[in-house]
Amino acid sequence: MSTWFFHPGAVITGGIWWALGGGRIEGLEHVPREGAYVVVSNHTSNLDPLFVGTAVGHRTGRVIHFMAKVEMRSWPLIGFLARSAGVFFVRRGEGDRGAQRIALAHLAAGEPIAIFPEGTRSRDGQLRAAKPGVALLALQSGAPLLPVGIAGTHRIFPGRTRIPHRSPVTVRIGATFRLSDEPVRKPDRAALETGTDRIMREIAALLPEGQRGRYGA
Repeated sequence: MSTWFFHPGAVITGGIWWALGGGRIEGLEHVPREGAYVVVSNHTSNLDPLFVGTAVGHRTGRVIHFMAKVEMRSWPLIGFLARSAGVFFVRRGEGDRGAQRIALAHLAAGEPIAIFPEGTRSRDGQLRAAKPGVALLALQSGAPLLPVGIAGTHRIFPGRTRIPHRSPVTVRIGATFRLSDEPVRKPDRAALETGTDRIMREIAALLPEGQRGRYGA
């Protein structure tokens, strides 16, 4: 899998980040410098993968393989650059086992991956109900999870506008955690539900109170 564009793309993203209002990165000390892990983050903008990849991966000298919707593969230029930055694709709503195998293969090879558990953007910035796929991967692989809360990107393109608004963006990184001490080959429904809830509450704790949604209690 080609990854040549990951770090050059992060340099470009740094310029975009500054132009759109800047911001800050908190908790960089929590990012593992070696070995596999799964970045889990809230998702409110198409800019989120760029900012999270820059903050978590580029700042620590590592490539993070993002899972993205398969529709992106065919987008002019963006699809090519995504593939060249190590992105792999998933067919949403279909239980894509091929994408799951790719994710597990990256983790088995000691490579970090990143997934947005909500499965789609929340345009109002509020955390929404998550899909169980991330918990399944975490339990099957035994890999640690790295929670990230990104605040401010939902205000850059509010609603459906295509004109960007300047908005400071904060990427807050939490401590890693695991859902199980050992890999679980076939986790049951209860384990998936409990794991998913734990993941989302770890993300919520890194967000401003007004963005925590249903996981704010």
